[in-house]
Amino acid sequence: MSEARYSSVAIILHWVIALLILGQIAGGFYMHNLPYASPIKFDLYQLHKSFGFSILALSLFRLGWRLSHRPPALPAAMPAWEKLAARSAHLGFYILMIGAPLIGWAMVSASPTDIPTKFFGVISVPHLPIGVSETKEDFFKEIHELFAYGVLFLLALHVGAALKHRFLNKDHVLQSMTPFRASQWIGVAAVFTVLIAGSIVYSFAPPLNANTGSVSSMQSNESNWAVDYERSSLKFIGEEKGRQFTGVFQDFSADIVFFEDDLNASSVTVTVTTGSAMTGDSIRDSTIPGEEWFNTDSHPTAIFQSTSIRQLGDGQYEANGMLAVKSYERPVTLRFDLIIDGDNAVATGGADVIRTDFGLGLADAWLEDEQVQQEVRIAFEIFAARAN
Repeated sequence: MSEARYSSVAIILHWVIALLILGQIAGGFYMHNLPYASPIKFDLYQLHKSFGFSILALSLFRLGWRLSHRPPALPAAMPAWEKLAARSAHLGFYILMIGAPLIGWAMVSASPTDIPTKFFGVISVPHLPIGVSETKEDFFKEIHELFAYGVLFLLALHVGAALKHRFLNKDHVLQSMTPFRASQWIGVAAVFTVLIAGSIVYSFAPPLNANTGSVSSMQSNESNWAVDYERSSLKFIGEEKGRQFTGVFQDFSADIVFFEDDLNASSVTVTVTTGSAMTGDSIRDSTIPGEEWFNTDSHPTAIFQSTSIRQLGDGQYEANGMLAVKSYERPVTLRFDLIIDGDNAVATGGADVIRTDFGLGLADAWLEDEQVQQEVRIAFEIFAARAN
């Protein structure tokens, strides 16, 4: 290695991490501004996490390489304040490159939705043991965004300084990190090829869900509550052309494991026969089973699997979990009131979902709210008795 140039490893790491960071920031702003109903938003967030962990791993490796390999000296004619600014900027970059993914990891770990992290849909990454809290999640989210703006600020300074050295000072600073050799370009391309391959693997991976990674693969514990289906109901409330309508799923089952004194051991799994949906309108009811909506021939059931249940107040609860409809799985939070009287219980509540998140009515004719409202209310009233 020439004294005026960084090593090939350092150069490859520099450009790979730089390009990944630019992609993460651009992708982050893009997915953040996507409509909530966008069917690609959830998957973009999952890929964002995978690329974030890639940046974290590469940055830690780069830091170790930097500590064990002396970088080329700055120009002797460079003022002392400018050298201090350059070293401070490099330190700031390392703090942000390592800190931003860690803060993002903490944000996901604190989220009550309890969505798992799988590196490109394959390798499970455990949550940090920091406790679940919406307040913590919001705090880490704010810090994560501030770190992103911090990276943009330092990046602007970094690029400006590099151009200054190249065109005003005419020294070797910019050239010391430019990948001139073919092997260095190949190294950058090789790393990106691996990451792109990871993205392709993710596209074929099973949909994410808490704990095991797929709703269909989760096994519920033995139910300790028996549902009275004659009295119970599962409804959906929507709006078509400005008029509200109410539908009912005539066939569903619920496996309920609920312990008042041990919510961590509690769970609920609801399986709905989508072809049993009825609204009382013959035209609408004939459309619901079709490919544009539930596509019941290929996807006869929808499944909700809880991942956590917590008490909000006296008799009020919240069940976070994943709802699988067709080939889509998305996080959903059910809020409900629960009355337990001896061996009998009544749970009343629901959730608001965006139908296009689950691939329902994606054709242009149905996308406008003037036709069919995007938001649909799921409402339930469950009567159950303790199982013997």
